[in-house]
Amino acid sequence: MAGKHHDLVNFTKKYKGELAEFFMDLKRWRRFKTRHTLAWQKIRFGEAHHGSVPKERGIYVFTVELSPTKLPGHGYILYVGITGDDSDANLYKRYAQYLRHLKNQDGRPAVYFMLDNWAEDLFFNFVTIPNSAVDLAKIEKSIINAVIPPVNKRDLEATITSVKAAAF
Repeated sequence: MAGKHHDLVNFTKKYKGELAEFFMDLKRWRRFKTRHTLAWQKIRFGEAHHGSVPKERGIYVFTVELSPTKLPGHGYILYVGITGDDSDANLYKRYAQYLRHLKNQDGRPAVYFMLDNWAEDLFFNFVTIPNSAVDLAKIEKSIINAVIPPVNKRDLEATITSVKAAAF
């Protein structure tokens, strides 16, 4: 039996084609700062790479990238999230939840669309921040407001949310 989003990707493609909108506010990108070292690691998203994800709290970012490619290295940040800020969750468990959403064709529609539509070119980038005194939500919000990822619907500053909604 198919999940509740069985035809979501096909219907969306039918009505939107291959349209994907990204906001590029270079001033916001340049203003992003954090006092924490963010030593990012990257793996291709998929069941085969689940064992490479640490069982620690941290920040994660989904990117779509063509790799390998004959073009210069490039990609887009699609989604930013955190795990373990206020629970015993960790990057390993969160990764497993995304794998289940993809398999069961459920979860949030925009996230499922991202997982399914760009499955062949989707990467899971993560940074562990084991220090529980570090406010992951604050860093997450700063990253989201700097790059305005298309799949993140919440956690944007009110001014960004209003402008994004008005641009429809």
